[in-house]
Amino acid sequence: MNDIHPRYPAEIQAALRFLDGRGLARVQSAPLLHRLLWRMGIALPPPILAGFGINALVQGLLFGLFWTGLMWLMLWQGSQRPLFLLLVAGLLAGALFGVVMAALMRSLRRHRRLPDWKQFLAGQVR
Repeated sequence: MNDIHPRYPAEIQAALRFLDGRGLARVQSAPLLHRLLWRMGIALPPPILAGFGINALVQGLLFGLFWTGLMWLMLWQGSQRPLFLLLVAGLLAGALFGVVMAALMRSLRRHRRLPDWKQFLAGQVR
């Protein structure tokens, strides 16, 4: 499949090789945000192996920040609406998106019969 960047943490490199061997597309196993974090040495698990809470937090936080910024630029900038309302809407949008994406990743992991991150790491220790 695709090359695995040598600056990724060792457990991430092993996980990507495992997922490549299972035929998972790199776009599902290594999204852009994760690749950037891995290059900085942060060993955040691939989303399809990560737990529900981690996926909900990471996906929801990223989406919530992006959505809030976009809504402020496109609709709320210069309006008389209170900023607090925008922040609450962004929080709710991020939470909803995070939960939906976490449920999707859990479903994909179960459908493909993949281990979760803890099981994967336990299998790597010999």
